[in-house]
Amino acid sequence: MNSAVEQKNKGMTPSEILSLVRRCGDREPDALRRFFDLYSNDIYNFPLRVFHLDEDAASDFYLYAFERLRTGQRFKSFQGKSSFRTWFYTVLRNMLIDWMRTVHEVKTVEKQKSDDDGRNMQWIETVADPESERADDSIFQDRFRKTLEELSPDLAVVFKLVFLYYLDLDDNDWAYLEQTSEVSLPDIVRKMAEVKNELAEKASANQSQQDKITSLYLSILELKTKHGRMLSDMETRKLDPGEGAEIDRIEHLIEKKQNQRDRLIEKRKKGHFVVRAPYRFVSEILGMPEGSISVMMSRVMDSFRMDAEIRKALLDE
Repeated sequence: MNSAVEQKNKGMTPSEILSLVRRCGDREPDALRRFFDLYSNDIYNFPLRVFHLDEDAASDFYLYAFERLRTGQRFKSFQGKSSFRTWFYTVLRNMLIDWMRTVHEVKTVEKQKSDDDGRNMQWIETVADPESERADDSIFQDRFRKTLEELSPDLAVVFKLVFLYYLDLDDNDWAYLEQTSEVSLPDIVRKMAEVKNELAEKASANQSQQDKITSLYLSILELKTKHGRMLSDMETRKLDPGEGAEIDRIEHLIEKKQNQRDRLIEKRKKGHFVVRAPYRFVSEILGMPEGSISVMMSRVMDSFRMDAEIRKALLDE
């Protein structure tokens, strides 16, 4: 998946890709045709290579993805702040989760069971992944950019250097470095390239953890479907020897996989899947102690936390 996307991006600059995606977001027919010419194979191969589904499933998913991408709405979430590959990969994963959930909800008679308080509980999980359920995050992105722009030059540069893998320095940042850093700009560029390569390897490892979350979800969904069908069959005939043990085994597997998935999602919520440049690197660029970098990052994160509270209050009204 990654190599195919990267190879097709050769010959297209990041600005050209951003322009194409934005035109797709405006539903321009020529842009959509161009996009599907470039990336149809990647859409089809995604469930095959990443989650090892069969070709029939890949064909069905392709049609599902095609119908949703051509509306243009999905393209509006790409702002060019992250790499195209990261964005495209995330869009495909979330659509695959939505598609799998839809398929299983159509095929399965939803079984009901009651908890200790007599409340009905559905066996089919209706929420796939908090990340896939998020609404259009353009509001968050606008607020993020606004908060970043309001930071003082020193705090903005520190933050961007720490999150170098995701953020680019603008002209003001380079001017600040030229005035304050004892490291020459060519050496800064070289050091940044070296660190970015290291961070890319970490990001790849984190990506495998994100894929594991999705794989666990798909596995849980399969097990719950099988469990529901067995319970439905039991209502119309006598329980065969061994079926009770199989149901217990499936329930144990579901619980085990859910616990695994919950732990990974909790790690992601805590930021364990986000790659950061070491403070040592930032310290060398700016010529200040690592402790000072840590203090400045705390001040930046306080700014974002305050903004998040405002955003939540606005959205809850």
